[in-house]
Amino acid sequence: MKKLFILSLLSVALTNLYAQQTGTIKDNDKLTKIALDFHEDYATNKHGLWDEMLNDDAEVHVNNSKMTGKEVKEAFKSHHMIFNNIEIIDAYAHTNYFSGGENKGDTWTNSWFTWTGTGNVTGIGYSNKAHFDFQWEKGKVIKMLCFFDSTALNMEIAANK
Repeated sequence: MKKLFILSLLSVALTNLYAQQTGTIKDNDKLTKIALDFHEDYATNKHGLWDEMLNDDAEVHVNNSKMTGKEVKEAFKSHHMIFNNIEIIDAYAHTNYFSGGENKGDTWTNSWFTWTGTGNVTGIGYSNKAHFDFQWEKGKVIKMLCFFDSTALNMEIAANK
């Protein structure tokens, strides 16, 4: 029993030693609000916030395709020529302010949402879960990662040919 107690005490001590805080997560800060506002800006086909906050030379990865900020902004605008009734629903975001570890000093906002829209040519209604990550520097997005199933987009592009 004594050995079990000592082993348990040692285990707790080691866990506390290696469980270092590496940052803070906030879901009501300015950057999180901007990320959520990006969704509204996109859905309403305004794009002014994207033009203001996403650097043209930002590194953007859409699934496995690498693009610039300028290229992805044009791609997002083109969605409104392919789809109608675009909405972003069930959106959630939070921002990670890293204070230690490999990402010390980095700031990333993570956002999850559902994209919905109807194909202009096919008339098919689509619903697609998505996850976007935004890396911030001096109040601007310098890197963005976008993950979503591109089947609906590919189907509508093919139908438009």
